[in-house]
Amino acid sequence: MPIASDLERGNYFIYNGEPVRIIRRELVAYGTHSHTKLKFYIQGLREKGERSVTFQHSDRVEKIDIIRKQGQVISKSSSKVQLMDMLTYETLNANLPPELDEIKEGDDVTFVELNGAIEILDKR
Repeated sequence: MPIASDLERGNYFIYNGEPVRIIRRELVAYGTHSHTKLKFYIQGLREKGERSVTFQHSDRVEKIDIIRKQGQVISKSSSKVQLMDMLTYETLNANLPPELDEIKEGDDVTFVELNGAIEILDKR
């Protein structure tokens, strides 16, 4: 498992059970003996703003790889959608988040695959 000092800008890791992306990384000195910590400015997958978290250099983190993909909605039911990956033309099933209920068939969306589940992030 990687440590906090291995994380760089643009990496994704799990924080409080949710995947977040590193926007900025700073080195912060604490105390009179110049002990340093790492301050990360992070953003959740569906969040617009950023927040900060502080880690020791040796704190363990769960680093993950996330690739954003483009897709098109093929069909929609009440809480599920069927997507077509625009690159591979593969058909995928995903849950529809309540905040994106206005999505209809034929819309282009951005999605990610996370732990075997497809999550729709936004409508393009």
